[in-house]
Amino acid sequence: MTEAKVIDPDGGNYYKRANDMFVKVTSDDTGGAYEVCEERCPPGFASRKHMHTQNHETFYVIEGGGEFIMGDKSYQGEVGSMFHIPPGLPHQVIAGDDGIRMLMVYSPGQTEAMFAEMTALTPEQRADFDTGKAVAAKHNTVWVGD
Repeated sequence: MTEAKVIDPDGGNYYKRANDMFVKVTSDDTGGAYEVCEERCPPGFASRKHMHTQNHETFYVIEGGGEFIMGDKSYQGEVGSMFHIPPGLPHQVIAGDDGIRMLMVYSPGQTEAMFAEMTALTPEQRADFDTGKAVAAKHNTVWVGD
């Protein structure tokens, strides 16, 4: 029999880096079909520009806002905005003055392993571009630029 899963507001598998990532629905929960995450980014946070070779990624803004760069276009995201990024499209998120809190869906569900491996790095390793880029590449994520 299949069991339901209930996750409290601060529940899920937690990964702390420059932002807070909570994996609420894991790949194991969905037979690998997708993952659902909540990301909390402080004001001024900027993800590295990157693309996923196999994963679709969808962002839904819950609180705050920021800039979403997808390919060569830039969009302002505010509460209620949704952005869908297909595999192969370079993208970046830059949190605004109030930070940003987003619900994210990855399909297929392959991204939590990257969060876990990145979080396990030492601060010095995390700061090293080549180390991070190599870890990301193992998990179908390509960092674009320096």
